[in-house]
Amino acid sequence: MDLRRLRLFLLLAEEKNFHRAAEKAYLSQPALSQQIQALEQELGVRLLERRPFRLTPAGEVLVREGPRLLEEVEALKARVRGAQPGNLLGELRFGVPENLLPDLMPLLDHLRRGLGQPVEILEMHTPEQVKALKEGRLDYGLAGLRVEDPAIGQEPLLRVPIVVALPEGHPLASRERVPLKALKEEPFLLLPKETLPPLYEAFMEVFRRAGFAPRVVREVARFSQAVSLVAAGVGVYLTLAPYRVFPHPGVVLKPLEEGAALQVSLIYRTTPPPPRLGEVRELLKALVL
Repeated sequence: MDLRRLRLFLLLAEEKNFHRAAEKAYLSQPALSQQIQALEQELGVRLLERRPFRLTPAGEVLVREGPRLLEEVEALKARVRGAQPGNLLGELRFGVPENLLPDLMPLLDHLRRGLGQPVEILEMHTPEQVKALKEGRLDYGLAGLRVEDPAIGQEPLLRVPIVVALPEGHPLASRERVPLKALKEEPFLLLPKETLPPLYEAFMEVFRRAGFAPRVVREVARFSQAVSLVAAGVGVYLTLAPYRVFPHPGVVLKPLEEGAALQVSLIYRTTPPPPRLGEVRELLKALVL
């Protein structure tokens, strides 16, 4: 049984609502529905009725027994790791937000070389990382949001700038930095909130600090589609600096004059501490300082 799908099903059963469960899992509703359907196909049973929402008898059994299975799997992982003190021969598991991977891969490559140990990268947004750390499914996370949890240690590493994509013929395209306030009357393309809620909220905070709400003409989930629309003059678009590594004909990406950025931090469970914490901390901070 796919354990990620099981976790998603248990979350859905708890929320009793696809929209709320998808938001908590940082998935779109169609993606969550596909995962539940795949689990039903894997088990060969129907787990729930969609309208109105209710669990089938098979779904009720899975809700009762599923959490115990997850606990047993995590306990088994802990026993296996315990047979190799310090996890020196195994992989260090790092959670990384998908949208920050381009910027963070050099850090993780540096870490592999410095430790002489494999590093497994698991794509997770910050709330998922916190949950996985507390359940023992991760050793470390690289979080793009501040964590308010006494069980989680947090150490700032670097800031990833937020930039604006403009058509190359835009009056502000020749400037070194663009003041966001100067774009107040521009049509904006915006990431849908349900696609990536933490990043959406970070962008909205940038607008709030600039003193205006964006005039959104279209929501766009894919970066490639967004830059095509920017090149066509449909609107301007906020994104993250890592995407500057890609060529975009007809589009320029400019830093904001306000210096807006996402803070990326190393996070980990404080008790028990993760393997090789001192070395991981020193290697990462040596690279970013």
